[in-house]
Amino acid sequence: MALVIGNNTGFISGYQTNKSSEYKNVREYSNYLMDRYSCLKPGNNVAVSVTPGLLRKAMGDEKTGQWLERELSKAPDYIKAAQDSASSRGSRLVSCSIEFGEEYTTMYTCTVTDTPGTDEDIDEWLERIKENKEKQKKAEKKAAEEKLTEQRIEEHTFKGPNLKSVTDSFIKEMYSLGNVESIITGFDMKA
Repeated sequence: MALVIGNNTGFISGYQTNKSSEYKNVREYSNYLMDRYSCLKPGNNVAVSVTPGLLRKAMGDEKTGQWLERELSKAPDYIKAAQDSASSRGSRLVSCSIEFGEEYTTMYTCTVTDTPGTDEDIDEWLERIKENKEKQKKAEKKAAEEKLTEQRIEEHTFKGPNLKSVTDSFIKEMYSLGNVESIITGFDMKA
């Protein structure tokens, strides 16, 4: 009777870390945030900003970094809600700015007129943010698909006249794979 042992080995290229701790200085971290959150690129009559003190704090504190990124992802929604609120009252939001500061503070400045409608510049900015968000989702999806194709599954079958010979073959093969930074993610054994 032969014993068959199957081994699934996957190669994993990385893991998710706190992005804020990966940067050497505030400028690098700020550039990362500007690339990731297009709301930080001001438009006419609309702006979202982060104080340098909060950037420094977010670089050193994972919780603050997560809060900042969560709030930056919601900032366009806050501005859209302010615009909708003004419109529902027969007014127009003509300018809005949000500043994220130290100690989780947020300052909103909105200017509203009694003219109905919406501001073209704010509408264009919100549309640009929406388009950039869709592009970013597509890019992240493509990167995830590429990462999956990078992962490699190997299957090894060992046969022998007894358990000792099969086990010896298995151990020898695992040692040879040890040179290739592998992680055993599955182990099946059939008799």
